[in-house]
Amino acid sequence: MSTIVVPCRDEPGIPTFLHRLHEVMLAVPGHYEVLVMMGDRETLYPEVPDHPNQRVIKTYGDTLERSILTGFSTAQWNKILCIDADDYHPVGKIPEMIKLLDTYEMVAGSRYIPGGELNMSWFRGLVSRCFVLYAHLLGSRLSDPMTGFFAVRKEIIDKVVFKPFTWKTCLEIDMKAKPRLTEIPIVPKSRTAGVSKSSIKVGLKIMRDIVCG
Repeated sequence: MSTIVVPCRDEPGIPTFLHRLHEVMLAVPGHYEVLVMMGDRETLYPEVPDHPNQRVIKTYGDTLERSILTGFSTAQWNKILCIDADDYHPVGKIPEMIKLLDTYEMVAGSRYIPGGELNMSWFRGLVSRCFVLYAHLLGSRLSDPMTGFFAVRKEIIDKVVFKPFTWKTCLEIDMKAKPRLTEIPIVPKSRTAGVSKSSIKVGLKIMRDIVCG
């Protein structure tokens, strides 16, 4: 039984993404739910198509991390997976990640292990690699600390005192709870619509928060 948390803001491809997500989840044994976390400043694409086993939840504060944490607190099931709504992450990897939670406490998708690919511009790739090095120096075990595609058991979340401002949630769980962790390779898709929410400014804020909190 699993909960899929989908933080969403200004994503024109959300209908297609949700259709594919539910198709995948119907093939996963056990009950599931999809929580679409809509920020309170959503203006471009406020309508989300209805599906069985799906709820749309309005979140306040309008940060990615706050939306994810609201999803955590609302989740019904012990296995929780977080995936972006822009179809950047490979939906087909979800069954494998949920299954691995039978053995591990957290499963993270990584672009940096064999079989994974960055699929981004050289400059964004350079910034990403610098952040990886910085996070490792401060104690992260994740090969891809910026990943937003991960699954975790709910009892691990309960061990973390979150600081949901600019931290990457998976990184925060890794550094604060030290869960039994495994990673799987992912090859993200190129974005075809919408706008990326990551930036150098966000990365610098995350670095500052890691040091301070």
